[in-house]
Amino acid sequence: MKYVDCFFNKLLDICMLLAKIMLVAMTVIICIHVFYRYALNRGIRWSEEITMMLMVYMGFFSIAYGVKHRLHLSVTILYDSMPEAVQKAVLKFTDAVLMVMGIVLLYFGISLIKSTMNNIMIATHLPSAMLYGGVPVSGVLIAYFSFLNLTGLAPGRKAEGKASKGGTENG
Repeated sequence: MKYVDCFFNKLLDICMLLAKIMLVAMTVIICIHVFYRYALNRGIRWSEEITMMLMVYMGFFSIAYGVKHRLHLSVTILYDSMPEAVQKAVLKFTDAVLMVMGIVLLYFGISLIKSTMNNIMIATHLPSAMLYGGVPVSGVLIAYFSFLNLTGLAPGRKAEGKASKGGTENG
């Protein structure tokens, strides 16, 4: 289990490094595109497709990170008023739903890639399937980290009970 956990943590680390690079690249590309559009009265044909692709990858990789650390937004007024036993059940239910959603992302992400492999994006002439490559990767990560949270195998975190401040309020 140690090697599997190490693999998925390294994969998530790589995805997050890529997400950071993608955010910087998107910012630079958009700034250059705006400069070309308004200062030179010319646009960059490929800039919108590339920034859209970068945004999709960055978004899905970030979702996986949020699932691992239970960082997603939630309204906790009702949750905070529940007895501790019910809170534990709600956390388990949430983790189970997230795990199923990760599996759904994996399955339909692969289907989407297969069905768009022969389509070409207009400006970049890249296969449309490249736009969706991050979906199954994030699906695997989401399913894995949700499983760890659900079973209590996540290092340094219990699946049951109140998580640290900021954990359950965001998860």
